[in-house]
Amino acid sequence: AIPPTLGGVVFAAAIAKIFKWPVTTLADIAGAETFKGGLSVLPKLGLPSTFLTPLLASPLDTLKIILPYAITMAAVGSIESLLTLQLLDGIIDDGKRGSTKKEVIGQGIGNFAAGMTGGIGGCALIGQSLISAQSGGGVSRLSGISMAIFLALGIVSFAPLLGETP
Repeated sequence: AIPPTLGGVVFAAAIAKIFKWPVTTLADIAGAETFKGGLSVLPKLGLPSTFLTPLLASPLDTLKIILPYAITMAAVGSIESLLTLQLLDGIIDDGKRGSTKKEVIGQGIGNFAAGMTGGIGGCALIGQSLISAQSGGGVSRLSGISMAIFLALGIVSFAPLLGETP
């Protein structure tokens, strides 16, 4: 079954394309370069060129600004992930409990890696986790790994098509 929202987006995009309506697409907003496709859409590993400039100029002032937001975002993300873990532990009755320590450490490593590649941090997605658990995939790591691989392949392979979405 196709989710109604996906069907609506596909229908609207097809109608706009067929009737050649002047609609604003994702490529118009983010730039055509973003939706070029291929391996060029993957992030480059490294820090921004101006990363150390504020820290070297006035380290305490920079930390006073950044630290409260960083702590708040880390706390909210960790709490959401741990609540998702607790919910899934209750739904999946396999006699095992998820490791909260591994969850938080893994999330920290992932968010650090995202920042190093120009991405943004994230946390456990309750919707995707529930769908995975209810479809039988929630009991293995293969579920999350396969979702990440398919998402990456979709972005790399279908970026030009995504750019045409109104």
